Amino acid sequence: MGENLIQVDDQDNEIGPVDRMKAHLGEGILHRGLVVVVKDQEGRILLTQRSKNRPDLDFPPPFPGFWDVTIAGHPKWGQKDYAPQMIAEVNEELGLQAKNDDVEYLGKFQYHAPDPTYPNPQSPPGFKLSEREVCGVGLLHTTGEPTINVAELSSSRWVESKDLAKTLRSLKTAPWALMVVDRFRQIT
Repeated sequence: MGENLIQVDDQDNEIGPVDRMKAHLGEGILHRGLVVVVKDQEGRILLTQRSKNRPDLDFPPPFPGFWDVTIAGHPKWGQKDYAPQMIAEVNEELGLQAKNDDVEYLGKFQYHAPDPTYPNPQSPPGFKLSEREVCGVGLLHTTGEPTINVAELSSSRWVESKDLAKTLRSLKTAPWALMVVDRFRQIT
């Protein structure tokens, strides 16, 4: 069962709905994405590892097993703002009961990242996935302890802010995670 994301132009103006799978096939179609960085009261950043299998998707997951800072997702068609989906992702993937005012919107950037894990022997011949997004970035300060949703994430770990970039560079990391760290210095 497909899910509609928001197809956009280079200035993040809505074009219309685009099926989630279609948005990621081949070189991808430019659509809205989001990242939420979670920081605890000690100033540590939560890193999560993306699941290798996603039973909730009707196609193989992009960037399976890659590490992220902290979670990534997509606003759904009909949403006019990044914040509601940021909150939904935090609640769904991390079990944190955040509200709209809890996430500080930091800005957005555009990127394209082909997934190097496709094609592979388990995927159909020629199957390729890419992320091509205008990505909104939010920062959530929390005092709660996350409980990861194992359908979407396989692992997590807290990292000292000063070690964030070095740690991410030492892991198999989703490309947008390093872009977020490089562009939004206020997260550290």
